[in-house]
Amino acid sequence: MRGLAGHIGVVIALLLNGGVAMARDIVMVDKVRMIHVEDQDAGLVSMQVVVEAGSLADPEGKEGLADLTAHMLLRGTKTRTYEQIMDQVHDIGSTLEAAAQKEFMYVAGDFLPRYQDRFVEVLSDILTNPTFPAEGFEQERSLAMEFIKNMRNDDAELASHFFARYLYRGHPMGRPTRGYLRSLAHMAPEDCAQFWRTHAHKGNLIVTVAGAIDQEGAKRLVRKLTARIPDGKRVQRTLPPPPKVFGIHVLVVDKPERTQTQVVMGRSSISWQSPDLFPLIVGNTAFGGTFTARLMREIREKRGWSYGASSTITAGREFGTHAIRFFPATKDTVPAIELVLGLLDDAKKNGLEASEVEFARNYLANHFPFRVETARKRADELLANHVFGRPADFIQTFVQNVQRQTPAKVKEALSRWYDNQDLVITVVGTAEDLVEDLRKLKGVGAVDVVPYDSDELP
Repeated sequence: MRGLAGHIGVVIALLLNGGVAMARDIVMVDKVRMIHVEDQDAGLVSMQVVVEAGSLADPEGKEGLADLTAHMLLRGTKTRTYEQIMDQVHDIGSTLEAAAQKEFMYVAGDFLPRYQDRFVEVLSDILTNPTFPAEGFEQERSLAMEFIKNMRNDDAELASHFFARYLYRGHPMGRPTRGYLRSLAHMAPEDCAQFWRTHAHKGNLIVTVAGAIDQEGAKRLVRKLTARIPDGKRVQRTLPPPPKVFGIHVLVVDKPERTQTQVVMGRSSISWQSPDLFPLIVGNTAFGGTFTARLMREIREKRGWSYGASSTITAGREFGTHAIRFFPATKDTVPAIELVLGLLDDAKKNGLEASEVEFARNYLANHFPFRVETARKRADELLANHVFGRPADFIQTFVQNVQRQTPAKVKEALSRWYDNQDLVITVVGTAEDLVEDLRKLKGVGAVDVVPYDSDELP
């Protein structure tokens, strides 16, 4: 504990005195982008191979393909079965995982420095010789389908799932990364093989190497890892603009016999490159980003309508998402939504108190070091800069940018990005107890209802 506390103290000092020590930029190694962060005290090396093709690259009708492909990479190669891969990784005390996100898929693991060549040998085989075996495919597809079915038992996850789909209907951002039952059912091993052949080339690769290894050692591993991966140019996708929302649109995800609801409401929001980014981050933190924020005070402390309430801004390369979450009793759901709409309107028009802004600034500055306390976390932040188009100095200047925000700047940003008139609201609950009152909400243009176990939207 003492060592960790001392390390965090050093990180805080670096942040407050002009920035935390980070790698300067991408290093090119035989046409592959490498991010290296050295920390000889770490004891381990973390390696992540990123292919810039995630669920946004899924073909229409094959939603979930990128994630399924990533999981299938570990199912066997021309020279190793799944069991052999796992045994060889575990024999050297290493870890290995694979998955996909919206923007990329990845294979990642940790290993001891003395076993670096053995680890990279296995990982290189996975990347260059995957076989996508039929038996492994059936197992992974069954696991993916089971994940979707289990999500239907978690009302909070269900609300987030349908919120994204409803907000981004007909848009790539509305595709769930794990796919649908219907899309998974129509996939075959060759779909995974074709997806991998199309996207897994050097131009689309980023390899992060973090921990107890110097840059020359990291370069050597990357060369060995990617020697047999084909060349290719980077494919950088540009998202179309988000769907426009006019008025308030409500989706009720109908789940029988519910006495409580899960509510997610919001709209598309800011990009990482926007000049409003930091005043909005500070303002939204003050509004709903902490346990003592205005949203929590009004919903939980004053009225007891929900144990928790939060407002999050997830920025993106072209645009992001603003989502407000709370979970009231069914009888309190409509009053709680009305309250939140009023709070949004007030913050948009009048801004926030100086004391709220000051608390948010200090909260963000004091918690930020935990995001960069390890070499692996710093490498992940540098990866985010590159994948999401964040400013190159985002990490180094985060604390200074947060601390320079004033109530006036926050008010200007909230006036541009908060909106209580054009947004979507998703409610997981029993429809017959909710729909009539939801239709009476001011500004509501439509109330749609969908069964909780449906893949389709109205």
